[in-house]
This record gives sequence, C-alpha cells and structure tokens, in this order.
Amino acid sequence: MANKKGASGVAAGAFLLVIIIVLFLYGPVIMNSLGLSLVPSATSLNHTVALGVISATAPPRVSPSSTFGITFLVANNLNGKAASDIYFCLDNLGLFTILSSPETSSPNPSGNAITSGRCVTIPSLATGDILSEGFTLSAPPASSYGNIQYSQNIGYYLNFSYVGSASQQLEFVSQSASSSGSYPPPLTQTSGVTAGPILISSSSSQPVIYGQDIQLGIQLNNVGAGIPIGSANLSISLNSSRINISGASALGFKLISFSNGTELLFKSLSIGPAGATIELPIALSSSEYSKLINSNIPDVLDSLHFTVSYSYEQEGYLPIGLYISPYSI
Repeated sequence: MANKKGASGVAAGAFLLVIIIVLFLYGPVIMNSLGLSLVPSATSLNHTVALGVISATAPPRVSPSSTFGITFLVANNLNGKAASDIYFCLDNLGLFTILSSPETSSPNPSGNAITSGRCVTIPSLATGDILSEGFTLSAPPASSYGNIQYSQNIGYYLNFSYVGSASQQLEFVSQSASSSGSYPPPLTQTSGVTAGPILISSSSSQPVIYGQDIQLGIQLNNVGAGIPIGSANLSISLNSSRINISGASALGFKLISFSNGTELLFKSLSIGPAGATIELPIALSSSEYSKLINSNIPDVLDSLHFTVSYSYEQEGYLPIGLYISPYSI
C-alpha cells in the first residue's frame, strides 16, 4: 500500500514538473493569445535608450463596438539622467477612438503632428523610474469596416528632453620625457559616456609633446531608434588656469568664468538625424607649459567634461485587430 502511495506521489510530482516546464516555455505565448502581457519587474533598456516603453498591455483582438484598455509602462534608463518635458502620445488610431486617458495636453509642436490621438504630459521622470499610463478606447461597429478582417497599428510617441555627459582626459608631455622614450607614440583616446540615444564621444591623438595643441573631436551621434528634435546645447567645463580652448569665441562659444578657476563654455549646435560634430583646439596655459620646461615633471594631466542637452522623439506601434461577426478568428 505504501508503495502505491509513493508511486502516485512520484507521478504527481512528475506531472507538476511537466506543467511548470510548459508554463515556463509557453507561458508568454498562452498569455498573449488571451490578450495579456507580462509585466517586467525592472527596467530593461539598453545603453542607447533614454526613455522607452518596456511593456504594453492590450488585447490583440477586440469585438466590434467594445470598450477596452491599453496600459503602457514608460521607464527611464537606470544608467541615464533624469528626463523632463515628456509627452506620451497615442495616435494613428484608424477606426478606433479614445474614450478616456490621464490628464492631457497639447502635443509638443516640435515633434510629430498628432492627427486623431491624444498626448499625456509627464513633467519629469527620474533615472530608473517606471510610470504607468492607461488609455480606454472604443472599437468601431462592424458596419464601419465592412465586417472583414481589420487590424490597426496604433502608434505611440515619446517626446522628451534629456541630458548626456562624457569626459576626456588630456595628457601633455615635455620634450625631454618624449625624447627619453618613456612615453609611447600618440594614440587615439576616446571618452566614456552616459546612457541615451545621443552618444557623446570625443577623441584625440595623445600624449601631445610640449609646443603642440591637441585637436579634440567631439561627436554627437544619434544611436537611438528615434530622431533628435531642434538644436542641442553643448557645454564644456574645464580648469582655465591649466588648459584652454583656442579661439573659443570665434567658434561660437559663450563663456562663464568662476572664481575657482573653472570655466564653462556653451553653444547651441544644429543637430540632424545622424547627429553633429565639432573640432576643438586644446592648449596648455602658459603657466603649465612653464612647468614642463622649468620643472622636473614629465607630463601634465587634466580633463574636459562635456554635457549635451537635447530633445528627442521615438515611436512604436501596437497592432489591434477586430473580430468579424459572429466574432470568430
């Protein structure tokens, strides 16, 4: 009798294990067929994204004249910066209409022209934050689409302001140190960067021998899935007692100097779909050059810090289908 109970227990355990495996492998497929979506427990945005929709819960098909809801989870990248002036818009509705939504506003005039949809204003979103936005929609009657198979790619748009940052180390060496062979020949060095669709990168050939300037290239590359909007504002922070940008005013930069020796240079850059580039000549100050000549030091190290603020828009689509009468697939 005990053997029978033991055998039945093993069989029940094996059956439960099979169910768990099936749910693990096919659970998302089953949920999708029922019109449900899994809700992630954390942000899942890659490095080229600032804000993104990490989940959209909506029925794949609805019946004529029905009312249904769509819920979006909007997340800000944990490795990025705070976002501001966010517009989340639902558009390209086709025969569907919006019945209700969160507090709405006019769409950002710099972005996509909203035709039949509606925008929601989100003042700001901190890094790693996730916000739920829900809309209630109405499906058309069967007579509106001739009772034939009909599907609409409902579009959603994220329009926002964002900030990225990067830094670049600079190295100048004395002639004697360079002649001694202690330093390798100049190599191109690149900077680090925060997450976001506009990748700030800088590169220069270093180390630089005394008497020469560093030609620093700054690239603002659009690596995201959307497009930058308007102009980008570039600012550069440096220690003006040690290094300076030759002819900064002629390059269109405005300057703010602080008592601690910090200098802030900033300008507006026209940024296209691919991004923007700028070349900067960097030189040591006369006092730092004197150290390389008169003091027994082999090199001078310092850094530049970049910040770029910009507006950006990206979009996505959500297909919603309609059943035909008598509501068959």
